[in-house]
Amino acid sequence: MIAREASSGYDLAYRLKIMQNTHHSQIYPMLAKLEENGYLLSTTQFQERKPNKKIYAITLNGLELLREWSKTPVKVPVSRDEFIIKLQLDWLNPSRTSELLEERIRYLEEQLRETEKTLVTIQETLGLTSSDEKKSNMPYQIYQRKYQLTLTEKNWCLNLLGK
Repeated sequence: MIAREASSGYDLAYRLKIMQNTHHSQIYPMLAKLEENGYLLSTTQFQERKPNKKIYAITLNGLELLREWSKTPVKVPVSRDEFIIKLQLDWLNPSRTSELLEERIRYLEEQLRETEKTLVTIQETLGLTSSDEKKSNMPYQIYQRKYQLTLTEKNWCLNLLGK
């Protein structure tokens, strides 16, 4: 994301939260390490009545590293979803199942709202108006995929609840 647009760690964390559960405690040490290794540069942005913030931008070395990394084979995705594990314990605690599904639906609804906001922002920022423009814009398509997967899971939960 920083390769496309210079960002603060906070802004980066906000954009990443839709795609994966990444915490500030993971992001800031990685930004510091990337800067230390010459892949990012930071500038300090002054803010009135708020702490100053660091804005990170990618360097030419960072772009080259990113280019090389993009050529490597994709690893098998790792999925650690406590919800699915607890759901499998339905036999042990059947009264908890509907609570878990309701909790998940609330979480998924929040994810849908955040993803919708991001899709609108991408559309407005890049001036995407036609379906062809949206189809050929990879950031838009990635968030569209996230939206569809989230909606599918929400419908699955609703179906299990008989709704």
